[in-house]
Amino acid sequence: MMYMYHLKIHADVAKKLGIPRIMFHGASYLARSAAHSVEVYRPHLKAESDTDKFVIPDLPDELEMTRLQLPDWLRSPNQYAELMKVIKESEKKSFGSVFNSFYKLESEYYDHYKKVMGTKSWGLGPVSLWANQDDSDKAARGYARKEEGAKEEGWLKWLNSKPDGSVLYVSFGSMNKFPYSQLVEIAHALENSGHNFIWVVRKNEENEEGGVFLEEFEKKMKESGKGYLIWGWAPQLLILENHAIGGLVSHCGWNTVVESVNVGLPTVTWPLFAEHFFNEKLVVDVLKIGVPVGAKEWRNWNEFGSEVVKREDIGNAIRLMMEGGEEEVAMRKRVKELSVEAKKAIKVGGSSYNNMVELIQELRSIKLAKV
Repeated sequence: MMYMYHLKIHADVAKKLGIPRIMFHGASYLARSAAHSVEVYRPHLKAESDTDKFVIPDLPDELEMTRLQLPDWLRSPNQYAELMKVIKESEKKSFGSVFNSFYKLESEYYDHYKKVMGTKSWGLGPVSLWANQDDSDKAARGYARKEEGAKEEGWLKWLNSKPDGSVLYVSFGSMNKFPYSQLVEIAHALENSGHNFIWVVRKNEENEEGGVFLEEFEKKMKESGKGYLIWGWAPQLLILENHAIGGLVSHCGWNTVVESVNVGLPTVTWPLFAEHFFNEKLVVDVLKIGVPVGAKEWRNWNEFGSEVVKREDIGNAIRLMMEGGEEEVAMRKRVKELSVEAKKAIKVGGSSYNNMVELIQELRSIKLAKV
């Protein structure tokens, strides 16, 4: 409650003093637009059950979801819903907002968001292409430390021994929590897929059984040479750029979505919490550069959730991404084209470059008007 109070005060004071206040959104334009539409039109209340599909109204595309895939704060009022309401109100009082996105990635939603919110906004992404220009920067993106050099060399040596495009990169971000039963399904699906894989896993004190299972699985994969486990943080940018990586299995966190586009890789989408299910709609239904694993239930980031995605479903999604014939070729072509556009966006004359120049000029004009 105190945070909401401070947020209101900051917005009001900045407006009163004429200080340009800019909000940064760590999600996609589609996700923010979809959340706004659900808040305004409440389409999920018309669905007969939690698993019945409904169309999110007033969006550039006809996107379907179920109640179970919505964040809990959108399904029914809670304290977080009040916080999101305050954030939206403070944005309308602000000078504008910035997103880690670029125009070609979600152009219709970029325009739509500015229209429905009635505020200025600038897509300045991909941020990682601006900020991570060399290998040391890319390693730091994964919080790699010098004393972990031997571990880094291990995964790099392993990756470099594999054929081009043959390895799956499997990562669910730093905040995921899976029960033992789900870890078993993932492990069997990866082993049975026939593809090499590098899996970023995290130990969880609440899931000791899962930790023991993963350690045994790691030993087995070392013996076969088919899989490599990284415990904790991983230098994701360096891994994604490696010639051996052929695709991702991901939770659809926005940073990972953008980074996979940067390097031109398709994704098996497995949304978990936050705005992940909205991001999945962009990847699968709008851009058509991903294959859904079939996750049906949103959960809080600090909970295991009740859904367990079966190994057969995981395996089918991997197969479609890695061995999908003409459909796979078309998907890879689309994401490669987006990769080219991502790099163009931050160069002189690109959409994000121009947005950055425009934002700086507008802020400079405000400063000069006060002199």
